[in-house]
Amino acid sequence: MAVSSWQSAVLFWANLVSSAVLRDPAHDGHPSASLPSIVAPTWLNSNIGNSNLVAIDLRESTLYTEGHVPGSINIPHAGTPLWSSNGPNSTLVFPSADVVVHTLSKNGIGVENWAVIVPNAAVLPSHMAIAARAAATLRYAGLPTTNIAILDGGYPAWAAANLSISTVPAVARPEKKYTGKIDGSFVVERDYIRARIGKAAEGVVLVDARAPADYHAGHIESAVSLPTLTIWNAVGIWKSSQELQQLFEAAVDHNTAVGKNKGEVVVYCRTGMLASAWVYALTNILGFENVKLYDGSMEDWTRNGEAVTLPE
Repeated sequence: MAVSSWQSAVLFWANLVSSAVLRDPAHDGHPSASLPSIVAPTWLNSNIGNSNLVAIDLRESTLYTEGHVPGSINIPHAGTPLWSSNGPNSTLVFPSADVVVHTLSKNGIGVENWAVIVPNAAVLPSHMAIAARAAATLRYAGLPTTNIAILDGGYPAWAAANLSISTVPAVARPEKKYTGKIDGSFVVERDYIRARIGKAAEGVVLVDARAPADYHAGHIESAVSLPTLTIWNAVGIWKSSQELQQLFEAAVDHNTAVGKNKGEVVVYCRTGMLASAWVYALTNILGFENVKLYDGSMEDWTRNGEAVTLPE
């Protein structure tokens, strides 16, 4: 019997998901005593019954209604101030403390909970970068990085793994007062960036996470190009820790002054969305201790008249 193009696509997806499951212990399908930074559908399926775990579906409510991970709650990225607040010089800034407390309290999420982010993965890099930005927002809200994870490949990977799909909204979690404290220790502003230009020899690396064409059209002086799209394969599966480390080392020209426990990495993009993915990869996956996010990024930089540099 002939195989349709749709069936071929599903088989392609399933093979990629299967290979990801085999390559990394974080994809183990057994109940876990700790939360990996990237979890596979098999892991989430085995741990979804953990009352301390909250799976947060970022997709539009219509897609959530059509099918979702059983027990997951829907906090759509679009239109939710927790995920997408506007600032004076950028279309994306972290939310106010009031928004954090209101949204997390309403959904019964506390700093003690494991939060697994379930994004779409149909459009790269935006959908997976949205997941990383949501992770950064939860970290900013006060959740420990060890309590935050992203579903590898997003909801499409769950569907491709032939796991149970629900069309019934999850029972609302009991509301509880969110008591976490805002943690902006990893977020920096324009003056911070200006003071770190040209400091690579001292172990301070500026990373531009935009597409190469945007980087070549003008970037912050001394920044290196490390496009966010290189983080995943064609369907949103995260590359291995070794591959991510190699990408970073190549981008910084194997600068030995910066590493997991030395130096500093400051990441920016256009708004702070794409940059969040490399912040997540370096901090949550590779274990770098000093990674900063320039919130507002190039929008903030250029709107305030700062100079940009063209590649030599």
